[in-house]
Amino acid sequence: RAAAAAMGGPTPKEEIDRQHAIAASLVKEGLACTSDIENGELPLRWKLTPTVENPDYIAQNAKDGSRSCGPSCNSAGEEKKDSSDDSDTNNGQTKPVCITSRGTVSVAALSNLVSEGYNVPLPPIPSRFKTPEQLYEHYKTQPVASSTDLWDPANAAQTNVHIIRPSHDAWGIKKIALIFCDDFLRDVYEMPWYHASVQMQQAIEPIFEALNVNRERVVRCLLAALPPGVTIPVHHDTGEWVRHTHRVHIPVIVSHPDQVLFRCGPTEDNMDRLSCHPGHVFEINNQGKHAVSNCSDEHRIHMILDYVDPEFVIKQRVQLQPGERLLQTRRSIDRAADFGKTPTPSFMILGAQKAGTTSLYDYLTQHPLVVKARRRETHCLDWRWDSTAKTTEKQREHCLKFFHTEELQRHPSLKSGDSTPSYLLDSARVIARIKKVFVHANDLKFFVMTRDPVKRAKSHYEMVTSNDGTAAQLNTRGKEWRSMKFEEVIRLDIRNM
Repeated sequence: RAAAAAMGGPTPKEEIDRQHAIAASLVKEGLACTSDIENGELPLRWKLTPTVENPDYIAQNAKDGSRSCGPSCNSAGEEKKDSSDDSDTNNGQTKPVCITSRGTVSVAALSNLVSEGYNVPLPPIPSRFKTPEQLYEHYKTQPVASSTDLWDPANAAQTNVHIIRPSHDAWGIKKIALIFCDDFLRDVYEMPWYHASVQMQQAIEPIFEALNVNRERVVRCLLAALPPGVTIPVHHDTGEWVRHTHRVHIPVIVSHPDQVLFRCGPTEDNMDRLSCHPGHVFEINNQGKHAVSNCSDEHRIHMILDYVDPEFVIKQRVQLQPGERLLQTRRSIDRAADFGKTPTPSFMILGAQKAGTTSLYDYLTQHPLVVKARRRETHCLDWRWDSTAKTTEKQREHCLKFFHTEELQRHPSLKSGDSTPSYLLDSARVIARIKKVFVHANDLKFFVMTRDPVKRAKSHYEMVTSNDGTAAQLNTRGKEWRSMKFEEVIRLDIRNM
């Protein structure tokens, strides 16, 4: 389990089965739900890091022992000790908690809108579909049995917008997407089933009122149908969006609340159980550990909602059209209609050699929205320039081969760049070629790294005269300097200038 978590990979099935067995045991034993959790809105300052790494939560956990989110039982079903002096709440207090009840609302209207087909299992995905695009095309051509069955993926693909949630999809969790956003909160998408449906808006409005938020602050809103016998394993959410948003759950259709185990806490061993009766509006710190198990024989429907604080600026809010296609990566979402909107490359690191250009490129490409070129130093504008190409278009095609151009065109929110330090030494030819080949030259971002000239020259000399490297690298460096001292190379270089 620890190894899987450390590698950031999916939780193994055996571990999920183990957690589900524990959850079923706790449900059978009647693990009590936590009470006295009306703590108001959770401050986002408590969500800057995962709770297992957050000093405030660590200190609080050490002080209060097993108590974390309110009186009840711990994950092993053991009674927690009451702390009579533990009366701080989130409102104006500094003691961090992981869960808070935000009230109870009627979800009858919402339940009526989403009840049709909710308890029908998600149809298995045919093995011949290897990509999300193939699955989307499949759903676009399937007959829609009922236009009011919002759980039907074919209906969603044709009259709403099809989105993917890889882990949930793999576990058979159905969804109704109403509002969605990318991981960096750059673009918020309102789906047709929300922005074009007065009924849906009116059904959700009581929840917004309970939270005291307006529509413009909501960045994600969807309904999830958790199948019977399924456990979403212990985890904490990741991505830039987490620390900027409040995560809220609202049970909508839960026939047997006592058979649903929803727990949250600062650590896996210290999670409290939340009541999942329909209409209970509760907020969790999703940087904390949380898990849910459906031990009943029916699907469980929750609304999942994320909203930002009033001062947060959302760059773009888009109302999508029925059947629009979204192209997703783990951290990005793009409209198919925006194909090729961002030209490639987006940036160039021009030099100087031995001044930290490799490190800068490495730092930039660690960002989830920056994609490495096929090779870091493309040299497509100097010694790999295709002088045989007869037209500008052919020369452009040659340069773009060094990037993942097709994928970048499909995902215009992603960036890529070139890092070729020799460009700085051949500026006359390189500038002319940039202007010729890249029509977006005026929008390119250029980086130039500088360094103490003596230290840079010394580092350059040591690299060229080193015997380390592949045969190709050694051949590129040449042999001329190997028989010369550093001072001799400097004098020669000055004479050649």
